[in-house]
Amino acid sequence: MAASEAGDELKELLERIKVAMQRCKKEKKKSEVRDFKLLYNEALSVYQELVKEEPRDFRPYLCQGILYTLLRNQDEAEKQFKQYRRLVPKNHPYAEYFDDNMFATKFFTQKVERERAGMKS
Repeated sequence: MAASEAGDELKELLERIKVAMQRCKKEKKKSEVRDFKLLYNEALSVYQELVKEEPRDFRPYLCQGILYTLLRNQDEAEKQFKQYRRLVPKNHPYAEYFDDNMFATKFFTQKVERERAGMKS
């Protein structure tokens, strides 16, 4: 919910992170790329702990799916999204918003992969 309220600010932040990671990779700054990955992994640990605390809460599954998608672990991402879809109430007022985020993350990752493939050519 907070992300939707942040709107363009969050999109700008995510874009800046993406650009920073690309720059680090391009400049072969492995340590900095690793730092970004650690942020994702730390977030995954938090979400996994939340699942242990309350396994029926759909939100940590959605968040894990998004992070696994960004980390290009599609099998694990789909596993988390499947659990999210199983648990999210059909009449939840934000279900459509959550689904949009899930699909947007998948689309964004595919776009980045296509761009990377084009750069390697």
